[in-house]
Amino acid sequence: MRVRAHLAGPIDAERLCDDIDASIDEALKEIRSFSYLLHPQSLTAEGLKATIERYAEGFAARTSLRISTRILADVDRLSRDSQYALLRVTQEALTNVFRHAKATEVKIVVDATDGHFRLKISDNGRGFLVGDVRRGAKAGTVGVGIPAMRARLQQLGGTLDVQFNPTMRRSGTLLCAIVPCGAAMKKRNCRSRTHTMAAYRGPQ
Repeated sequence: MRVRAHLAGPIDAERLCDDIDASIDEALKEIRSFSYLLHPQSLTAEGLKATIERYAEGFAARTSLRISTRILADVDRLSRDSQYALLRVTQEALTNVFRHAKATEVKIVVDATDGHFRLKISDNGRGFLVGDVRRGAKAGTVGVGIPAMRARLQQLGGTLDVQFNPTMRRSGTLLCAIVPCGAAMKKRNCRSRTHTMAAYRGPQ
């Protein structure tokens, strides 16, 4: 505002001030988004299902993507580490779709099968280009965050897979993250039993 007052209205100066305003607004948005990624408070308060739904709704509002969700409520029974990992996969996948896939629609599905929870994120974008795959650019195409998330899921006993059809230019991409529900629930039940036994024994 002080700069505008001193410039006294030349057109080029006004445009420069508009550019500065836009840059500051964009920086603030990125800071808020980054803060949310680091500390998703709603995950603790509302659970994974509501957090993903809320995040997808906000992401769709900020972009041109149409995002639908179908999430099993039981996913909230997972350990916090598993829930956080699946949330980060969702965030990374949506960012990659928006930046690289040239898609218009995204579907997020969380279901349970064979003792595992499965997160599937699919889009109708261009998928991976054959040339990129041949040059070994797969990791760069899906983003540097995906390999890190794959390693994190492996630590939790899960897997992360990215599927595409290299013979078609717009085949879309399917990302599938799987985490075991049994291990997470056993861990939680074990902590609960330990706490109960400690309370029964009383102070030592």
